[in-house]
Amino acid sequence: MVVQSLIGAKGLPFYLRCLQSLLDHCREEISLLIHQDGTLNEKHRQDIQGQLSDKANFTDPNRSLEKTMDGLRGRRHCQSIRRESFWGQEFFDPLFANPNDSISFYLDADILFLRPFCGLFSPSSVNNGALFLRDTQWDAYCLRPWQFLGFGDRPSIVQGITTAVVCWDKEMIDWEYLEWFLGRKDFHNIPEWVLPTAQAGLASRCQARVVSPIQLPNLYPNAKISEKTFGVHLLGSYREHWLPIITGMEEEIEPLERPMEVLLEPCRPRGPLSYGKNQVTRWINTRLDRW
Repeated sequence: MVVQSLIGAKGLPFYLRCLQSLLDHCREEISLLIHQDGTLNEKHRQDIQGQLSDKANFTDPNRSLEKTMDGLRGRRHCQSIRRESFWGQEFFDPLFANPNDSISFYLDADILFLRPFCGLFSPSSVNNGALFLRDTQWDAYCLRPWQFLGFGDRPSIVQGITTAVVCWDKEMIDWEYLEWFLGRKDFHNIPEWVLPTAQAGLASRCQARVVSPIQLPNLYPNAKISEKTFGVHLLGSYREHWLPIITGMEEEIEPLERPMEVLLEPCRPRGPLSYGKNQVTRWINTRLDRW
């Protein structure tokens, strides 16, 4: 299985630590395909290969852009966001990197794995749909609650997902919906959350699932880590707080006789009322610092 990720020179030692933990703890046979943001030089690539035991290959940024734009031919809004944003590269390039693979496995390089696991990068986990992380805190989407209401075409979403893990059965992507949503600039109230919102809409149109947040939580300030946790998503805003805690935990974790089997849960639809309530929670968390 080829697992893809996107990294740059900034923060490289941390990202390599996370990718090394993936190779150490994943019990599927995987290799890494590294997408570049344009800041890696030849020395960086040699250092990455040395640390990751030659299990990493690299895409060429210019060739990757060319392949993706060819794959998006006829979808001008998709092409526009790919050309203009880091988030477009993160979402689209893994879909077109290996055209002969029916499933795309993508992982952000800020997930640190703590215990052996299996089943995350398995076709059976993704067939007929998609796979994401469950966001138990927020619906981190770019919409306002009232934008679900009214006449004409309206967006749809599932309950909070985080696109730090994005695995797609490529046949299940509703390209017409994606092109329509990306063209609706009036919905794009938070630019960095446009593509997660778009994917939440795509998830509502297929058999999408999420990894159990007990096993792979997003580390907000109020997150919980237990003996059932095999990995953690170290969100940038709270990473400085959590990294010393996680480093101390790593030293105390006892070896497992068998790897943890990933637990999957179905994505569930989100309506305007519950979405509005979730937005209030987000405001309280971020503006009042109450968790």
